[in-house]
Amino acid sequence: MQSGQLTNCIRCGRLFLKDHSDSCLDCYLEIEHDFKCVAEFLEIDQNRYATIEQVSEGTNVSVKQISEFLRDGLIFSEDYPNLGYGCSHCGKLIKRQLLCNECFVQFSTDVSRTLTKEKLLEEIQSK
Repeated sequence: MQSGQLTNCIRCGRLFLKDHSDSCLDCYLEIEHDFKCVAEFLEIDQNRYATIEQVSEGTNVSVKQISEFLRDGLIFSEDYPNLGYGCSHCGKLIKRQLLCNECFVQFSTDVSRTLTKEKLLEEIQSK
């Protein structure tokens, strides 16, 4: 059996032996508690249409943590029509990934153009 790697907790920064989580035991338990609070809040029929801000206010769990639950697939946002988080670039409400479709297409186009320009420069310099 291989022993865990010594690393810093992504949440609090304390050193711990990494086994199956990126956070120390204390933070892991806190995240689990937060998830339970959010899941119980969303199980209530009247909360089905809550926004991420309303869920945060009703549970005292940060919008950032709820966004992580959504991105990680722990909460299936398709079951909750108003539940989503902001695109990392433009802030548009999305339900998965980091970028909305428009920003993803724009970044992909920009990367392709840059790579094409670099390839052309390399070809010109090699001649």
